[in-house]
Amino acid sequence: MGEKKQIRDLLKGRREGLAPAQVQGLSEKICRNICRQPWFLQAGTVCFYYPLGNEVDLLPLAREALGMGKELAFPRVEGKGMEFFRVGSLDEFREGSFHVMEPTGSEPVTAVGALALVPGVGFDAHGNRLGYGGGYYDRYFASHPDMVKVGVAYGLQLVGQLEKGEYDVPMDGVVTEEGFCPTCDLL
Repeated sequence: MGEKKQIRDLLKGRREGLAPAQVQGLSEKICRNICRQPWFLQAGTVCFYYPLGNEVDLLPLAREALGMGKELAFPRVEGKGMEFFRVGSLDEFREGSFHVMEPTGSEPVTAVGALALVPGVGFDAHGNRLGYGGGYYDRYFASHPDMVKVGVAYGLQLVGQLEKGEYDVPMDGVVTEEGFCPTCDLL
């Protein structure tokens, strides 16, 4: 467990070392890479996240997705669980668990076939994800295996190999400013 914490601290430090202009520029490239992908263009429902700190900012892409008529959802933590709730605009948020902006709506999305754009501290080429340690996304995806799960990160958050825990749910691919890397035959 100590090695996982060291890797988490290293990758968080790399990400937090980015200047605001770098975050904006890299986030714009990542948004462009996502919006060109068939799995994004074909998705009727897209589950986003609200960025915290220097996480990749996908909010411009969320606005674009609303304009395309896609159903949008964002996560909200409830106890030990997490659920994605619909939003009709990017004004429907309040500060929630862990100081993350969460949707105020009460209508959960039907996850069947939905696309989830997933933040993380780090990813590897096999789709393994290093999160913040709470297991919220892993528990959610374990009970919604039919979702398309794409990790979103800066290239500096990629590592050769992450240790996969018993309950870790791998991503179907990872997208960075350099492009998209599928990790399964779904995409």
